[in-house]
Amino acid sequence: MRLHSPRESYLWLKALWDHRRTQRLSRTQLEAEQRAKFRRLVSFIYQHSPYYRALIKTHGLDPLTCLPTDFPILTKSDVIEHFNEIITDRTITRRDIAEFLSRSRDPEELFRGRYHVLHTSGTSGTVGYYLFSHKAWIKGASNPIRVSSLRLRRKVAYIAATRGHFAGVSLVLAGNDGTNRLFHNVRTFDVGQPLSQIIRELNQFQPEAISGYATILRQLAEAQERGELRISPTHIGNGGEALLPEVKAYLERVFRVPALNSYASSEHLVMGLNLPGTDGLHLLEDDLIFELRPDCTCITNLFNEVLPLIRYRMDDVLIPDTSNHSPYPYTKVQEVIGRREHSLAFTNEHGQEDFIHPIVIVELIIPGLKAWQVVLESKTRFRFRACFNSNLTKQEHQETQKHLCAKLDAILAEKEMRNVAFTLEPVDSLPIDAATGKFRLVLRA
Repeated sequence: MRLHSPRESYLWLKALWDHRRTQRLSRTQLEAEQRAKFRRLVSFIYQHSPYYRALIKTHGLDPLTCLPTDFPILTKSDVIEHFNEIITDRTITRRDIAEFLSRSRDPEELFRGRYHVLHTSGTSGTVGYYLFSHKAWIKGASNPIRVSSLRLRRKVAYIAATRGHFAGVSLVLAGNDGTNRLFHNVRTFDVGQPLSQIIRELNQFQPEAISGYATILRQLAEAQERGELRISPTHIGNGGEALLPEVKAYLERVFRVPALNSYASSEHLVMGLNLPGTDGLHLLEDDLIFELRPDCTCITNLFNEVLPLIRYRMDDVLIPDTSNHSPYPYTKVQEVIGRREHSLAFTNEHGQEDFIHPIVIVELIIPGLKAWQVVLESKTRFRFRACFNSNLTKQEHQETQKHLCAKLDAILAEKEMRNVAFTLEPVDSLPIDAATGKFRLVLRA
């Protein structure tokens, strides 16, 4: 929990006002504001980012008239390779961020006391690092206020991966900071815990709102039907996974309240929400410009001046929804086609079925481990395919394997799954999923 300075409190209030104002604009007015913000951003990064200064000069661009489409597409690999040239704070390097994340597990700890740091899952083979100033963080983190009514000390339960600098937990814990505490009482529940423990603690907490991954929300709904979970939330929110229609209908039938969807990422924070009065997901284009392409989505971030991302490629495919008129100037989408992983469902040492959420595997940020994949073989056995860095010495390779096995043992022990066995399978590469452009974290044998 952090205390807000008077300036930060002002920025939260201003963000709320800005969101409400922008929602009343016409589409033409919105696009005009986007262009003005983009050109201010380009003028700034021309002065402070060697990477973008070289691009602007090479392509002969004028910061006062250019458009995002004048720039080449930026990939995650580009950001990783050119991080030290892209970032506008010239005192920060990618190695600095890596060292910070290797020791920090607290999502509320700030890098150098001033920057919010997030990392991606490494599902494309390499972990990406992204950071935000206080001002930029507030811009992206304040978006959920659009759909959440302000009430004093509203109890919010967040069930997801919580022990690290993940986007979801970092965003939701902003509700406990400074003046936000007047309206929220956020408690997190890590998916690495046994399901029975999560259920017991939720019964004690009695949240008014619950949010998390669709997988765990469904598990909780099943527990509610069995009578093990006994809560009465007035709000259910999904994030970090696709909310399939059948899962949404099931959650709403069991808990008897609407299940709302959100779309967020480590790179751009909250990007889409189910806005009031509509049944679709709207892209939050106040400070983001989306290019919807057949095989991907390119996003230009207008609010993050520290690590500028222009036409950043994301593998998600967004399907526009033009079925009816929207009261908002934002693009409405009917579906987000992205990663859909199997759960790691096992029988625990008590003979009960429980699961390890795939996102828990994200916590395996181990020096020397490049990429990984889990192959489910039975309810009590799996195979862990691991790609190691090719430049490791024999001793480093052994140490990395030892560290990896210890991490997996700890995950199983916490979930009370010491009966589940695994084998380590070193591989040179992992197959790519044709639908997502990534390799899948979880496969069935």
